[in-house]
Amino acid sequence: MLRLFLRLYLFLMLPATVAFVLLMYTTDQVMAQLHAEQQRQRAGVAFDRAERIVTDDRVPDWQGRLKEIEATFRVAHQVVPIEAALSDFFMSGSEKERLRAGQIAFRDRPGGGTVYLRRIRNTDSALRIEWVGAYEYLALYYTIIVALVTAAMGAILWRWTRPLWRDLERLKAATARVGHGDFGVRAEIGESSLLHPIASAFNVMAARVHALLQSHRDLEQGVAHELRTPLAQLKFDLELARTSTAPEDLAARFAAMDRDIVDLEDLVNELLVLASLREAPPYQPRPVPAHELVDEVLRRAHDEMRAAGRDIAIEAPPQLPERLSCDAKYLGRALANVLRNAVRYARSKVTLTIEQSGPRTVINVDDDGPGVPAAERERLFEPFTRLEGSRGRASGGVGLGLAIVKSVAEWHGGEARISDSPLGGARVSITW
Repeated sequence: MLRLFLRLYLFLMLPATVAFVLLMYTTDQVMAQLHAEQQRQRAGVAFDRAERIVTDDRVPDWQGRLKEIEATFRVAHQVVPIEAALSDFFMSGSEKERLRAGQIAFRDRPGGGTVYLRRIRNTDSALRIEWVGAYEYLALYYTIIVALVTAAMGAILWRWTRPLWRDLERLKAATARVGHGDFGVRAEIGESSLLHPIASAFNVMAARVHALLQSHRDLEQGVAHELRTPLAQLKFDLELARTSTAPEDLAARFAAMDRDIVDLEDLVNELLVLASLREAPPYQPRPVPAHELVDEVLRRAHDEMRAAGRDIAIEAPPQLPERLSCDAKYLGRALANVLRNAVRYARSKVTLTIEQSGPRTVINVDDDGPGVPAAERERLFEPFTRLEGSRGRASGGVGLGLAIVKSVAEWHGGEARISDSPLGGARVSITW
């Protein structure tokens, strides 16, 4: 923390100190220029008084008289060669021209104050005058101001960096724990902290990684469980077929094995679709004719319904937009899954509607079946999740249909959700 504080302190204080000194210097220069003539008039009285004494031959001890004036008026006098005065580094060019012309010139005095010079008439010397005591504490005054400002900024910076360093340490500790595999950790940082947006993004990332890993574990366990059931049934039917002698028993065993193989094929196909969605490239919308997409989905739904021996009325959308901005392959697969579930659980009727509002598109599939309890709706989008009772495994399926629907919707930049249907059953909505 000390290193961070010192770096920030030097980074902020050096420019601030330089700026403050330049500001004070500029202010002094501006004020001096504004009152230059008044200063020259004031100095002119002192020059006239001192020059009368220096140039008056009747005053034998003119240096002693100047000492008396210095003690009385607290000024310092000095007679210097004109060349030395003109070579003064601190005097500007315009003031040097004044000095050559016999006028009063002045320059800044190191440490504060002003030094005045005027050429003594008919000589090669210049009289130098400065007021003593008026500026002897000016350097100390500026030093105290700079010290106070520096201390105040240091206190403010310390008050600012201390909680920042504390939050950085918390974030560092959280990232270290995530690096060791603890994805349940969260960075506890207050909303007023500057690091709160970073901590929030970190927490969201950790939660998503944790959910993704948990989803992968659940998927692995679900795949093992789902594969075990048809494989065990297939092994059982195979053993029975080996011991069966009657032709009708062999035919029944082979038919059962065909069904188990179909279940395995369905499971593998659904897993491949789900895997392809998770590894799919970024979604690129394409305009798709809405009638072609809906007609194909409805045709497949009617074919599957007849093959399953169901007689459910499927109502097509009463109004369709001319085109849908989507991926026809994946969206068609998702709609087919939703319609398949709706036909499977409906009592007599399924409706399909498509609505567009600006760039947003909403597809609703409603059925008049038993519906889905509100507490189970989110869980149904997880792989290999089925409900007990009327929407359970006995109705068929491998439990990946809605997981694919959710993945398709999210890949399109939208969402999938389940709600109550106006028909009394469940409504599945795909929005993007």
